[in-house]
Amino acid sequence: MGRVKSFIELTKPRLSAMAVFSGSAGYVMARDPNLSFTMKNYLELFWLTLGLSFVGAASNIVNQAVEHKLDKMMDRTADRPIPSGRVKMGEALVFGHICLAIGLAVLFYFFRQEVAYLALFTYITYVFIYTPMKTRTALNTIAGAFPGAFPILTGWVAHSNNDFHVLPQTEWWGFFPFAIVFIWQLPHFFSIAWIYKEDYQRAGYKMMSLYDKTGKQAVVLIFVGTLGLMAVSLMPYMYKMSNGWYFISVCILNAGLLCSSVLLLINRNRFMKQYFYASIIYLPLIVLALIFFPQTTAP
Repeated sequence: MGRVKSFIELTKPRLSAMAVFSGSAGYVMARDPNLSFTMKNYLELFWLTLGLSFVGAASNIVNQAVEHKLDKMMDRTADRPIPSGRVKMGEALVFGHICLAIGLAVLFYFFRQEVAYLALFTYITYVFIYTPMKTRTALNTIAGAFPGAFPILTGWVAHSNNDFHVLPQTEWWGFFPFAIVFIWQLPHFFSIAWIYKEDYQRAGYKMMSLYDKTGKQAVVLIFVGTLGLMAVSLMPYMYKMSNGWYFISVCILNAGLLCSSVLLLINRNRFMKQYFYASIIYLPLIVLALIFFPQTTAP
């Protein structure tokens, strides 16, 4: 059972669950709010969840296999299955590619090819672009935001009955939740980079915090990123994707996150973790607002 637990740990269940939640939410958002879900929709949602779960697990497994030597240098990752010796790197790579093959097979079989291609592109950008960039440039956070935001767009495309290359008028609405998740990741991960700056420096990761001795740069980036997130979060309402209840909800959420970022200007060491937790609360709530408060009348 210990070995099984170690292999499950390799998949990073909590991180994978976030990607699956994002993809499933994208699928539900793309529905016609005037119509009820059918059994076909529920089955598609099940297969989408299953496929994205395996692809997300593959991304996390292979990422850990590639970075196991660096993980061993950091306190918060030294006990992961590979650096701790519980799982061999070769075993992890085989397990990761099996998960990838299963996930893509499910998506190719039950959805049109664009869905599987988006999932594959998510895997490629995470493993072959974002992962190596982490030790080469501080721009890795921006690169990593792409695979983090692709699942919600993948879910949106999975629900569409139209070809992804010939989008009808409202199909481009799927880029609103994509943009929200994309921009959300920047201030969120800037806060993580500052909180764990010593760990990242010890392992040689080129995070923004490496060049930020005082934390002033982190505070500015987080504050600007929060303002950008606030602006993008209002676009679904402005373009009639969501209704007035969404507008009220997002204004409350934005006010809370903005207050949390302003506190960083007062004392960044004291309030950085508070912003981190506030951002964690913010994202699922705004995604739920997008799901539950759609515009039910035609634009």
